Amino acid sequence: MADEKITKAAEKTAKTTPAAAKAPAEKKTAAKKPAEKAKTTRTTKTTKAVKAAKPAATRAKKSAKTAVTLDDLTTAIWKKLEKKNVKDIPYAVAIQVNVFEIGTFYIAVNADPEYDKQVIQSDYYLADGIVDTSAEEIKKIASGDYDFIAAVKAGKFNYRGDLNKGVCIAGLIK
Repeated sequence: MADEKITKAAEKTAKTTPAAAKAPAEKKTAAKKPAEKAKTTRTTKTTKAVKAAKPAATRAKKSAKTAVTLDDLTTAIWKKLEKKNVKDIPYAVAIQVNVFEIGTFYIAVNADPEYDKQVIQSDYYLADGIVDTSAEEIKKIASGDYDFIAAVKAGKFNYRGDLNKGVCIAGLIK
């Protein structure tokens, strides 16, 4: 008699749960044992969480290896400027470059009497222009053929300041 009461209570619970109502008829019999169902659900959630965590950990390791630093960006820009002749530029030019989530550096030409070209990791409070962009855009600039106008139109490259001096630096880097 006690077994019959337990069976009826289990059937009532199985009929009233939303998951049981949506399940096909043969799966409703599995709902008669609520303790077993809860156990398998918990195991499934844990297994899914572990499986989801593995790719995330792999992505984190890959991004840590390929993370771009400010040193990488300034070195790439310096390599583009290093052998350029700036003696024909009659004025000093200093452009500050703010790289999203990485830092700030500046490019200076004829700004210091000791050096004709500089690429330094620092703010430049007397900058002729300020660039706001991402590390990917700086990499593209350093790699060579970069369309500044298309990047500005697309919103990937923002420039504020003396446009003539910005064009001068862009011409040197290209």
